[in-house]
Amino acid sequence: MRRWMAAPLVFAVAVGVTSLEAPRAGAQPKDENATATAETIRTADGIELHGLFFATQKNPTTAPVVVYLYAPGPDRDMTKGDWGSLTKQLNKEGYHVFQFDWRGHGKSTSIKDPQKFWGNPYLNGAGNNFNSYIKGGAKVPLKNTLYFKDITKPVSFMPAYLNDLAAVRFHLDSKNDNKELNTSSIYIVGAGDAASLGMAWLTAEWKRPATFPNETQRGGAPTYEQVPQALVGGIANEGGADFGGAVWLTATHPPSFPVSTLKRWISNPDFAPKIRENNPMLFMYAEKDTNGALSGKQQSEMFFNQVLVANPQKNASLDKLEQTRLFEVKGAEQLQGVKLLGQNTTLKTEDTIVNYFAFIQKARAKFPSKSRKYDVPYYIDTKYFELRDGR
Repeated sequence: MRRWMAAPLVFAVAVGVTSLEAPRAGAQPKDENATATAETIRTADGIELHGLFFATQKNPTTAPVVVYLYAPGPDRDMTKGDWGSLTKQLNKEGYHVFQFDWRGHGKSTSIKDPQKFWGNPYLNGAGNNFNSYIKGGAKVPLKNTLYFKDITKPVSFMPAYLNDLAAVRFHLDSKNDNKELNTSSIYIVGAGDAASLGMAWLTAEWKRPATFPNETQRGGAPTYEQVPQALVGGIANEGGADFGGAVWLTATHPPSFPVSTLKRWISNPDFAPKIRENNPMLFMYAEKDTNGALSGKQQSEMFFNQVLVANPQKNASLDKLEQTRLFEVKGAEQLQGVKLLGQNTTLKTEDTIVNYFAFIQKARAKFPSKSRKYDVPYYIDTKYFELRDGR
């Protein structure tokens, strides 16, 4: 088992005492805003996503990258919430930051290739016909815009966003190959239902080769089209190993991501059991967000105890996960999700996240950059991962 720490006490000091009681000297960012570069991404099905890249000035060609995920929903986009305070700290400590808008959110509303969007089998087939939840899709000429208000069943549609995450990974790997960053260490910060999407993304990444498979490995297939794709000899280096860890702000799961499915991703060898010991996670929730099955505490404990089985019984065959933790944010009352950010002076959420990643990154700092060589975006086969359209 891969371990990045010597004992639980070491972890407690790194995340608990350092973050909440005595932030490191110089850890606070400068007052000026982080500088963003606007970037666009084309998904495998022809959507143009809009994102922002915040580059660190500390060893930028080899620096890790943190991806922000907000929960999809009405009136939500990447500008909502105080992500900026966290971005400034991460940039100062040597992390690039990338955030983007999901399809139908913010500026990510253009279907650049309507034929591919409405004709591909991964979002329009039996069991995964997510595009049937979009109003106006059957009209001629084909609809070439997508707004969240067009989605008739947002919860059932949610697995479709996995293809946005596949495009994000493709985009970051392209920047990696251009020596702009190092995708050998990727971190995630997600809020609310984005925790379920992030967990699905990690699962898919463990079923995808980290570098583009050659023609022999592809068995003569012209390209790598979908995750998973049968490869001769299997996968030597999985993309999931490139993720250093994740922080979930009030992790939740929508009905389209049932607990039974989340559990199978981790427990079934056909999916991604390596997540447990290779992708540490911190589940953060407000100290008074504790009442009821849908509270931040209960939902976080569901992921921690039922999905990851992070603290198994002594007679279990699983090891205890020392780096995966539950974390109660003192003073946050009942704040949820991204609202846990922006009050670092009192809540120390940003300090906690930065120190958690720094603790993990110590062991990953010398992970070499790899040439990824993917030439086109790929789909994620949601049906394989037991995420169906609800029909």
